[in-house]
Amino acid sequence: MKRIMNLLPLLVAGLITIAAQLSAQNRYDVNMMVDSVKRETIVVVPSGTPPAGGYPVVFMFHGTSGDGEKFYNISGWKEKGEAEKFITVFPSSRAYCITEDGQQKTTTKWHCGELDEIACPGQNLKNDVTFVRAMVDSLKDRFPVNPNKFYVSGFSNGACFAFKLAVEMSDVFAAIAASGGGFNPLDSAEPKRKIPLWLTFGTNDDRWIEPFAQYGITELPYNDSSVFMFRKLIGRYTGAYGYDTTYTKDSTKTFLTYHYADPEGTTNASGFRFTLINDLYHQYPNGKNVPYAAANYYWEFFSQATGTSDVAPEITESQKLHLFPNPAHGYIVVEGSGAITLTLRNVMGEEVMRLDGFKGEHLYLPGLASGNYVAEISDQSGRYAQMIILK
Repeated sequence: MKRIMNLLPLLVAGLITIAAQLSAQNRYDVNMMVDSVKRETIVVVPSGTPPAGGYPVVFMFHGTSGDGEKFYNISGWKEKGEAEKFITVFPSSRAYCITEDGQQKTTTKWHCGELDEIACPGQNLKNDVTFVRAMVDSLKDRFPVNPNKFYVSGFSNGACFAFKLAVEMSDVFAAIAASGGGFNPLDSAEPKRKIPLWLTFGTNDDRWIEPFAQYGITELPYNDSSVFMFRKLIGRYTGAYGYDTTYTKDSTKTFLTYHYADPEGTTNASGFRFTLINDLYHQYPNGKNVPYAAANYYWEFFSQATGTSDVAPEITESQKLHLFPNPAHGYIVVEGSGAITLTLRNVMGEEVMRLDGFKGEHLYLPGLASGNYVAEISDQSGRYAQMIILK
């Protein structure tokens, strides 16, 4: 079944078309104008009522040549979001001309330091941080989200961009965990605040082996030698965030993890983690290409971290409200008791009706065409938004 909805960010206009439905999840295909160009994102909202305090949100950034659709399909995050009841977001980067190995080609790339190093001259490289901030504003404006539980994952070039966000949007995101790409030197600045960070990549990842191939290395060592080999990279994380330069470690047959703590104890999880994954190539683990899924262990990591923002959750106890019937036939009922204000918005996000009433009574919706609407209910404890269908 197809539905249509609009997200209106505070600074840009966006039109959402719900392109598909995955089981009981709702998928929203978002087109929005940012910096005078169209940007595309897939937003997936899990079934059921929002958790207490609002939905956590996980952004997933694809790698070079990929797009949001690809990682919507293969990353495993939308399935994890349905199981754990959080919103998943799959943005698409823009395509640019780049020069690699002396050859020019056009491909999708996130604008982190990596792109600055290889972009063909004369291009207008868009600020993807501006795009992400617009998406965050849209999500906060249209869904019952918890602003203290926004997280980021990424792969390869998307991981490079994820760690750029660790500096430039650490005021928004509570934790970053990414695979196959790291902090670029051009992005390694002082963050707005400290947040937990986690970098993982595989011992057979050719992108990380390449700098050492001249020494006859064909596979990264699954031991402390790799800490020495990547000491400059690790230093970008510990240096920018002021984390310890000494580590503790734990290991299994598959994961070798080094923990660099926050000496000030201001984060809710280990300051920085560096993990080698045994026998993994340049791929984002999804439980199908390898027996383990990044979404599972990254989500456990995210769950330990909460932003320290002073902004209170936008949804409180009113998120327990239930609307019925849905689909509706001329009226809806809000479960419970007490006074409320009901606001309906159409597919363009425009207000089409507002009325005051009470929970438990029939709230009639005369003169509205059949279709999809967002019902916003405000009461003394907060505001709650839910999709409804009018027949």
